[in-house]
Amino acid sequence: MSGWQWFWTLVLFVVYVVVLVFLYFYKPFEVLFTAVLNGLSYDNAMFWVVIVTGIVGFCLYHWQAYRQNIVRQNNVEAMVLSSLRGSTFVAVLLSGGAMLQALQVLCVYLLKEGYALNQGFGERLGAVAALVLVTAVFYVIFWLLKFVRPGEGVQAG
Repeated sequence: MSGWQWFWTLVLFVVYVVVLVFLYFYKPFEVLFTAVLNGLSYDNAMFWVVIVTGIVGFCLYHWQAYRQNIVRQNNVEAMVLSSLRGSTFVAVLLSGGAMLQALQVLCVYLLKEGYALNQGFGERLGAVAALVLVTAVFYVIFWLLKFVRPGEGVQAG
């Protein structure tokens, strides 16, 4: 990507985050969210945003990787490696989002009146710790995949 593409990607990402923060605190959107998506709590809206972002990002990343590696370069091995990198990044995103959601649940539990350091606190803290570990493992795998280079041996067609 060129410098201007990175700039506009960053601008769109910042706008996306600002809109999400606005919608999270905008009370009429909460009412609409709970009315339209019956049965879902607005308390786990952060995780749903991460899931939607992960799915859309996964599809867009794979479409771009397909166009670059299969259509332009005709290189199947590069497509597989690129797909693995994208999938691992989405795994980091989803496990990180689940970790943030678990941390939010823990914070809400601690802010309630009359909380105690009991089994409920331990379960919530254990969930956060487990998700931190899973996110770290996925990130290490993603980081290691950055160093793998596709060979020149496998060509499509």
